[in-house]
Amino acid sequence: MRIFLLLIIFFFSKQVSAEFNPKTYTLKNGLEIVVLENHKVPAIAHSIWYKVGSADEPNGKSGIAHFLEHLLFKGTEKLKPGEFSQIIAKNGGKENAFTSKNYTGYFQLIHKSKLDLVMSLEADRMKNIKLIEKEFESEKTVVLEERYSRVDNNPSALLSEQINASLFMNHPYRKPIIGWEHEIKTLSLKDVMSFYKKYYAPNNAIIVICGDVYLKDVVKVAKKHFGSIKPSKIEERLWTKEPTQHAPRAVFLKSENTAIPVFKRYYLAPTYTKSKKESIALEVFTEIFGNPSTGMLFEEFVKNKKIATSASAYYYPDGFGETSFTISIVPKKGITLNKIESELNRYLKEIKKNSISDIELKSTKKRLVNETIFAQDSLYMGMRIFGSSLSTGYSLKDIINWPNDIQKVSQKDLQNIFLSFFDLNKSVTGLLLPKDK
Repeated sequence: MRIFLLLIIFFFSKQVSAEFNPKTYTLKNGLEIVVLENHKVPAIAHSIWYKVGSADEPNGKSGIAHFLEHLLFKGTEKLKPGEFSQIIAKNGGKENAFTSKNYTGYFQLIHKSKLDLVMSLEADRMKNIKLIEKEFESEKTVVLEERYSRVDNNPSALLSEQINASLFMNHPYRKPIIGWEHEIKTLSLKDVMSFYKKYYAPNNAIIVICGDVYLKDVVKVAKKHFGSIKPSKIEERLWTKEPTQHAPRAVFLKSENTAIPVFKRYYLAPTYTKSKKESIALEVFTEIFGNPSTGMLFEEFVKNKKIATSASAYYYPDGFGETSFTISIVPKKGITLNKIESELNRYLKEIKKNSISDIELKSTKKRLVNETIFAQDSLYMGMRIFGSSLSTGYSLKDIINWPNDIQKVSQKDLQNIFLSFFDLNKSVTGLLLPKDK
């Protein structure tokens, strides 16, 4: 999942935009359809994106969106538990699903002749899942085990979860996507079915298909399977907003499951939908500042100072309202986290006086665009890029114009970030330390 998100950030070049040439149609019940024709191989990446994620969950019910993702593989009025996946596999396909703060997605990679099959399966589970208490409780155990293995027994992930909960004081992004353990345990079948009936509807979904198909054929099949499904009453997302933050925060985690200290700092940052200009500039800045092998942080802490084994920064622009800009540094043996923090604070003050050369800015923008040319040959990446972007407030025009917007980033835009972005009052510093024996 992490790798997928990193790839999505970069989108694609002009050549890729021209290659995809997205074509759209909306059914009468509100179901949006996007087709990205790619006739190089007789296959398709079929996906359906529901505009609902962990940020949409009722207070006290964290984990519902992710739990429901699991349950959609547990049978419908027509299919037995697990039969959906078995059918895809028997037809030579692969499938999976994912949940984010903003959306839940389901996809299949399969031969183009199976379009009717996968659409019929997705339409069936859009409105016909059938859950019994035994299956529900069994899958709850699976979800809890996933939380234990991926978060509770992973010190770095646990630290990130605690930092995130401190960074967002009021916005629902403060909740972990997988959910809090105590709230997952109390989720009921009624809770989940209510959430399902409210959000799993054609007018809250986008079908994105990349591959050897044509829009007219996709629309015909979509009408056949989805056309009769009635829309739901979907309220506008009115999430609570972040207040002005007045003080830096710190999180300290000692764990017997780690032998290596880790330094992290999260800054509150705008999403693309909140500030397009600043977000685009931050993408360019992140590549210059935080690339794990060529960035300014790497050069300063790993190559020059020789006090760290790794140093990088990460920015994910998707979402609504605020998102996070993350710095992560792993010190060399014998170097304290206090030393890392002190050097970072000094360095961030120092770079405000510096500027990026025109040559470096130009090459960075070119690299950001060129790194994504491969997307035109990837059915999965085309589907993933458009689906995730359209589900989080981007328009088709925004996606297609992304390379041009990157090229417009100027020295002044980067200098504005240097001068105003690193505000400690809008940050949380996290320290992961080995537990004293």
